[in-house]
Parts: sequence; structure tokens; C-alpha cells
Amino acid sequence: MALDLGMAKARGLVAPVKGAEEYLIKAAGGASVFKSEDWWNKQYDQIIREGFTETQRVAPGTFAGRGSFQNLVRQKGYESATPVYDERYIRRGRGSGPQYLSIDTPNVNPSRYMKQSYLIGYDAVKRTTASQSDLDAITAASQASTRRAQAEVEKVKASRKRLSRGTGGLIAKAITPGTKVDTGLPQLGETGLGIGTAMLGEMAKL
Repeated sequence: MALDLGMAKARGLVAPVKGAEEYLIKAAGGASVFKSEDWWNKQYDQIIREGFTETQRVAPGTFAGRGSFQNLVRQKGYESATPVYDERYIRRGRGSGPQYLSIDTPNVNPSRYMKQSYLIGYDAVKRTTASQSDLDAITAASQASTRRAQAEVEKVKASRKRLSRGTGGLIAKAITPGTKVDTGLPQLGETGLGIGTAMLGEMAKL
């Protein structure tokens, strides 16, 4: 069965972890995109076990400081960071005109300007994992769901028992084929048609 985000949430297939919903929207390609129930289950399990990663664009100076670049990245709470560059024209030496020109500028004089790649930031990857409070909430919700399911099973069992008892009573009182019903009157033909002590259709004496 295919589900979108709203349907998955209603079925309890979106882990109650901060940021998980936004991650799932990106992973699915949109909140209204339908994915299989198996896909939602796998995402739920992965988020609980391993967490999820998000890529954020951060400023060029985010990881400035002493030490190796990777250590600085980890100190900021990221798993990795990839530098992102852009291009522009920069003026050669001193002279008139702006120091920088957009890379889209037409008819740039190469004797006065040259292309330059420059750092505009980093695509930094951060992993979010379920906190202990998240795990406690998930456990409590799972236990509550189990209790509700068990209560529904007990209701069904009780309903079947009542139905069985009621049906048994009706069967016990029912007239089975071949059973004679005592009306208080002689059997038809036993005394003739109304000749004798009893008349056909006469009220039986109690």
C-alpha cells in the first residue's frame, strides 16, 4: 500500500525524532509523494537505529581555527564538510574599474581581468540521532499500542462468548424435527372428527 507523509504519520510510521519529518519530506521528494509501506517502515527503523543525516550550507569561516580541518568539523558537530567554490572575474593589479566582476559579465577584457575561484562555504553533513527522551517516548507509544490491541482482542473474545451462550440457549429451546407438541388435544383421527369427549379446535383444559 502506498502512503504519503500524512498517511504514514497516522499509521505511526514517522519516528518522533526532532527533524525526522523534514528529513523524510526531502527523502521522499515531497510531503505529498506516495511511498510504499515497506519504505516507510525501513525509514522508521533506520532513524531509530542510526539516526539520519542532513546537509547544510555553512559560511566560509565556520571551521576556522587551529588544528586539522576534520577535527574542526567534528568540533562543530558535523561528520564531514565539502568546500563549495564559485567563479568570478578579478582585476589584474591596480587600475580603474571594479575589483570583481560577475562570471556572467560579457566582453570582459582578459588583459585587465582574470577568472578566480573563491570559497563560498561548505556543504556540511550533520547526523541526528534519537535522544533518550525520544526513545522513551517511542517505547511508551509502542506499549500503549500493544495494550490497545490486546484490549480489542479481549473485546472480540468476550463478544464471541456472549454470542455462543445466546445461541446455545436458543438451540436448547428450539423444536427439533419429529418432536411431538403437546396441545392437550387427542391426536387427529384418534376420536373421530369431534365425536366424543373432545371437539376439534376446542380449548384444552388445564
